[in-house]
Amino acid sequence: MDRVAVSVNDVAIPESAVRRAIVLGPLEREPGESREAFRARVLDELVDQYLQYEDAVRFGPSPPDAAEVEAALARLRSRLQGEGKEANVEFARAGMTAEDVRASVERQLVVQRYLRERFRQVAPSDEQSIRAEYEQRYVPERRAANLPVLPFEQVADLMRERAQQRAFDEEVEKWLKELREKARITFYPIPTPAAGQGTPVVLATAPPATRTPASSN
Repeated sequence: MDRVAVSVNDVAIPESAVRRAIVLGPLEREPGESREAFRARVLDELVDQYLQYEDAVRFGPSPPDAAEVEAALARLRSRLQGEGKEANVEFARAGMTAEDVRASVERQLVVQRYLRERFRQVAPSDEQSIRAEYEQRYVPERRAANLPVLPFEQVADLMRERAQQRAFDEEVEKWLKELREKARITFYPIPTPAAGQGTPVVLATAPPATRTPASSN
């Protein structure tokens, strides 16, 4: 039996989705991080993914083509292999069929395309932004790592790419914050079993929840 882990705009995200994300998602448990804290980070990531996808589909994006999906699946398998895991074993451990994995990858591709199209105009290319990336970030990073600081002219293209990616990430983060502020998000804690009892299965009712109200704006 499954149970609701969180609801987003009245749509339930089940505990099985959390387990799948823990097994197959890009997040990794940090040294010293508790299982509960790691699960909370994964759950937040799932909420963000749902909000991004919900906003993207409002604009009726075309589905990714087969070649794009296959390439993304290959990257996923390669990442798992690099982590010392066998992809099919991990899919099975997460309770995912081949169709489930493909559908998940397609959703991620829809969101990625939407983000590129929505925020591609925000990336700066002016000299001031590129110089700021070099002087305020690149130089201190290299010095802190006891690495040689290359002249600006040699890394100008890299600084442009970094400045553009930073601006893109900041815009996406701002947009996502706005989505969360407007969303109805309710987290359901895992029930704590009584002494000598197993964990109860939630069928029709939910335990006390932590609710994030929708913004009045």
